[in-house]
Amino acid sequence: MAGSGSSSVPGQLSLSFAAGAVGAIVNMLAAWMLARMGLFHLLGCDITISASKEWIYSRLVWGGIFGLFLVLPILTNSVLKRGLILGLLPAAFQLFVVFPIFLNQRIMGLNHGVTTPLFVVGLNLLWGVVTVGWLKMTA
Repeated sequence: MAGSGSSSVPGQLSLSFAAGAVGAIVNMLAAWMLARMGLFHLLGCDITISASKEWIYSRLVWGGIFGLFLVLPILTNSVLKRGLILGLLPAAFQLFVVFPIFLNQRIMGLNHGVTTPLFVVGLNLLWGVVTVGWLKMTA
């Protein structure tokens, strides 16, 4: 992991997972705030946020798992560019795997409204930038 203070593989993986979990916390808070403000509904997206233990746990775990991609030496000199690229990974996973396969819904979650992909991508780009930024601040 370029630019990391930890040289061991377990150390790199631990820091990456933790950074992904921190990004997930910010992602969840942003999603919860957007839902509370009614922005999802206002812009034609009927996704509901239930801040249950299961909802929080699954996002923390998946955030950490996707954070493991930080060990790849991609654009290590730019937090913003690296974060945006990293954020596309969970967005694509949500849109093309989770919605149609895990949840048996339409691809890209379009059954929740045509703006659903925009929210998914936007929130995951936020996750990516926060995740990379957190790793840079702590490693």
